[in-house]
Amino acid sequence: MKRKSILFGILGALALILFYFIVMGLASRNVEATFSQLRQMWYWIFALAGGFGVQVGLFSYLKMVIKHNAAHVGAITATSTGTSTMGMIACCAHHLTDVLPIVGLSGAAIFLTNYQIPLIILGIIMNFVGIVYILRVLKKYHEK
Repeated sequence: MKRKSILFGILGALALILFYFIVMGLASRNVEATFSQLRQMWYWIFALAGGFGVQVGLFSYLKMVIKHNAAHVGAITATSTGTSTMGMIACCAHHLTDVLPIVGLSGAAIFLTNYQIPLIILGIIMNFVGIVYILRVLKKYHEK
């Protein structure tokens, strides 16, 4: 794999972790709460970010290998990205419940809080599906 793809993968994982810190920091308005949540759920957060990073790296490699028609792979990556982002937001959901009812989204706050772990697991599964799909496309391309 090209170094550029590995770099993109690492940057993708770091971007998702940064997203976690921004959302959690804004939601809790407390740096200690952000790190406390990270200590409690580190395995979920890093699994989600790691899977996302691998997928971003593979996708960038695939785009370098197949320059002409990787649109369908982009769709699966976009879907997985949305699921990973939702999983990260779910990590912070119990802090969002203080704010969301004020802006009229109490149902969303309750949903995110009640389904925090299942949403994270769904994000991890979607990352896995995206990785397997990109690897299959790469394998088919290399068999030609």
